Amino acid sequence: MSSTTTAEIIVIGGGLYGSCIAYNLAKNGASDVVVLERNGLCSGGTAKSCAVIRTHYSIEANMHHAVESLKIFSNFDEIVGGDIGWRRTGYIILGPEEHREPMLKVFRQQNKYGVDTEELTPSEAHDVHPLLSFHDVSVIGYDTLTGYVDPYLTVTAYAHRARELGATIHTETPVTGLKLDGGMKTVETPRGKFQAPTVILAVGPWTNQIGEMIGVEFPYAVSRHQVITLKIEQDYDRDWPIIKDLTTPDKIYLRPETGGMVLVGTGDHGDPITDPDTLTDRVDREHIERIGVLMANRLPAFANAECTAGWTGAYDIPPDWNPLVGPVEGYEGLYVAAGFSGHGFKLAPTIGEALAQLVLGQTPRTPIEMYDMNRFSTGKTLRGIYGLGSIS
Repeated sequence: MSSTTTAEIIVIGGGLYGSCIAYNLAKNGASDVVVLERNGLCSGGTAKSCAVIRTHYSIEANMHHAVESLKIFSNFDEIVGGDIGWRRTGYIILGPEEHREPMLKVFRQQNKYGVDTEELTPSEAHDVHPLLSFHDVSVIGYDTLTGYVDPYLTVTAYAHRARELGATIHTETPVTGLKLDGGMKTVETPRGKFQAPTVILAVGPWTNQIGEMIGVEFPYAVSRHQVITLKIEQDYDRDWPIIKDLTTPDKIYLRPETGGMVLVGTGDHGDPITDPDTLTDRVDREHIERIGVLMANRLPAFANAECTAGWTGAYDIPPDWNPLVGPVEGYEGLYVAAGFSGHGFKLAPTIGEALAQLVLGQTPRTPIEMYDMNRFSTGKTLRGIYGLGSIS
């Protein structure tokens, strides 16, 4: 006979959101939080993140969360506790002429939130990043406050603090069943059953695999995204800014990495897939060649760059490319945090905090009601001024 463990709240998922939510639940008064992760901590979507921390968003709610989360990322040891590999590099965003007014509007909004974004001339931008070419760029924005972190260190730091505050984390514990029985939810695993009145789904692209167990389908599509690392013969300074290039069809971004490497990803929709478990880390030769051309145009020093590695990750993308966070209508005590469309990392500290506060009946410090799934039936979808995409 399998054992049954009871808890106050069960969090399914041991990535950044699951660990962050568990920490904030315990911090805000939950006495018995259990996290169930099917593999190891940071083994799913978070492990594939480039962990770029930026605040450039055209939707104010996203910007608000990004700004408040930046404060936590950049002062993590003092606020939460632990080393997450924070590196402040600054952020340069490049746009075509048709994006001029939207970009300038976002810059002004960032300034209102205390972010020092300003428009630069090509000469000024060259002083900040000497390898960049601006021959086909009309708008250049730059802020000095943003940077990147280590995704694994971030997840394990949150998990460590959650444990210190009383949460229990079970790794290698896949969910094989979810049953709703009145006020209690039963989560079935090979290690026995876990029961609680409240369950939070924080498994990103795998959310619908859990939802199927109770007949719930969440409104998102899954797509495959590719990241490559490039290396050139000359040194690439680790303190050079992260670059976002809106002039490219792939909306590429790049950031420094150890060993003189550069990580290059994209902000487009990616390749549709049905099952995130089918992903491998094989990167298409055509993708490498296409990114190589875009990189050589923007940074001529990369004309003969060597591709040293690559991997793929899954995006879970709702119709408006914005998060699905909050209670699941019709299922009391069931909550979700999904649909982050590749830009969830930078919002996680405050969205995780806000969802934990909401679950505990508290008023979220940073509002999240705009991320409720009902927005699609009530005409309150979140639309950014750049159109659909991860920069919204």
